[in-house]
Amino acid sequence: GMAKGAGMIEPMMATMLGFITTDARIDPVRLRQALVSVCDRTFNAITVDGECSTNDSVFLLASGQSGVDIDDAQWPHFMAGLEAVAGTLARDIVRGGEGATKLVAVEVTGAATPEDANRAARAIANSPLVKTAIHGSDPNWGRLIAVAGRAGVAFELATAAVRVGPVTLFANDAVYADREPEAAAHLKGREVDIGVDLGTGGTSEATVWTCDLSAEYVRINADYRT
Repeated sequence: GMAKGAGMIEPMMATMLGFITTDARIDPVRLRQALVSVCDRTFNAITVDGECSTNDSVFLLASGQSGVDIDDAQWPHFMAGLEAVAGTLARDIVRGGEGATKLVAVEVTGAATPEDANRAARAIANSPLVKTAIHGSDPNWGRLIAVAGRAGVAFELATAAVRVGPVTLFANDAVYADREPEAAAHLKGREVDIGVDLGTGGTSEATVWTCDLSAEYVRINADYRT
């Protein structure tokens, strides 16, 4: 597979161009079903700046040259391979985003519905305040809670939680300020993991990958000419 992206990356796929190929022999209808399913968890689960453009395409092409038919027994293995390739390409698009210095995984748990989980994760991933805090390695859990609370989803502050990497900074109305240095150290890395539990007791979860917001991103887009 190969893919192209830089800025204006926000589902539905924005300026993204992606091409994945296989030499397996697969019916086009089933191939399309596979691609749509995988895109929901990969190419449609990334954002660089929350901005869409007029062009987006991801293709999955099967040549059939190997002569191998993917039967029901082999299908889970094919899907796992497809998702691994698509996920790697999608995350690399975020790594290569305009001005990006960090790949950030935003994981939302404890959501009442899958839609709530996705909506909250995307709101956090696109928040300029969150993205600039991550760029500055500032473990500002309050920004994460604030976005989760205004995302328009079911949310219970009393049982909500926030973690940065392996470090829980807020949970069940308790603040763990003494852990902030450890969280800041995690934020200095090239790959950052953020977790927010919405506190509803629900079992739905979602992950959206984003990047930090740097002065370089502002420079690139401030100097942009059509």
